[in-house]
Amino acid sequence: MSELIGRAWIEIDLDRIGENLALVRRHLPKGCSLMAVVKADAYSMGAVKIARYLAGKGVRRFAVATLPEGAALRRAGIEGEILCLGYTPPRFAGTLARFGITQTLTELPYAKKLASAALTAGVSVPAQVAVDTGMHRIGFSWADPASAAEAYRLRGLFVTGAFTHFSSADDGSDGADEYCQLQFSRFASFQKAMEERGVSIGERHMCNSGGTQKYGCAHFDAVRVGLLLFGANAACGIEPWELKQAISVKAAVAMVKPIEKGACVSYSRTYTAPEPRRVATLCIGYADGYPRELSNRGKVILHGKWAPVLGRVCMDQMIVDVTGIPEAKAGDTATVLGEGGGLSLGINDLAALQPTAPHEVLTRFNRRLPRCYFENGALRETVDYTDFDVNL
Repeated sequence: MSELIGRAWIEIDLDRIGENLALVRRHLPKGCSLMAVVKADAYSMGAVKIARYLAGKGVRRFAVATLPEGAALRRAGIEGEILCLGYTPPRFAGTLARFGITQTLTELPYAKKLASAALTAGVSVPAQVAVDTGMHRIGFSWADPASAAEAYRLRGLFVTGAFTHFSSADDGSDGADEYCQLQFSRFASFQKAMEERGVSIGERHMCNSGGTQKYGCAHFDAVRVGLLLFGANAACGIEPWELKQAISVKAAVAMVKPIEKGACVSYSRTYTAPEPRRVATLCIGYADGYPRELSNRGKVILHGKWAPVLGRVCMDQMIVDVTGIPEAKAGDTATVLGEGGGLSLGINDLAALQPTAPHEVLTRFNRRLPRCYFENGALRETVDYTDFDVNL
């Protein structure tokens, strides 16, 4: 593969995404739909490609973070609902309506500006109300249903539902469960208060991936799932689901050489060889999305063995210890994320080494890395965002 693709690349197993989708669906109650979260280019896996595949599996609801992300899906022929979870300037009301993108309403002043812009453009913008139940990021306060009720009645907007977001469904910190339960009760109070004002809030959704795993009571009308589809468990403190990791990151070995005792490796001399070692240079670095935080801490899989990262991760390359891998040579392929030779380096494993969230691990891998899509065990398509012609 390295001879075909080059220095480093991402492999996506579409069949595994399909299996994860089926598994998540089995945990949902009747009447609860799955909204696939494909923001950040589907966590670096290619939003258009992933959305098309999921649509073929019956998914009709998608969530993005920005208007351009949603418009890209529409231009690619993706039908069904597309919910924009982030802020869109009111002046784009006409664009939202033209693409049929449901816009999140963050507060009453914003809703009024968006409604006014929609009326000026002669359109009606589909929208949903974000409710702040304790995340304190965006949303109408759960304790101020009057403002939300006013937003529902604005001309120029067609409000189809309301949602909130768990802040701690995917962590095991002290008090996390209690706080999630508090958010759940606040959302219920919000709904009741809206009904007392004669407003039916429409559809409700609250669960992200962690909440979907952990809080069946909050599945409501839909769940918003991203990480689970790609094969990483999100919730702590429960039995992990048998998900299959759908993404692997590979890098070519550029060269292998011996170094003597006392040799300093990479920038700033943060690693000094305590004895003669054999090292390999890999064609991937932090400009590709491999974290510099994993300098002297990370590891890769090569020939079914672990190869620790030595010294600082560079912008475009990094060095690993292959002293115990005598067969390592230039042109080999190292597994930076994924499975190889009976070993596995999962999304959550790589996150724990830093430590950070698994979402950040995935979204760091950028468009300098070609995406290779596999289905039924065969390579179906390669997408190179640099448009490099390998036949040159």
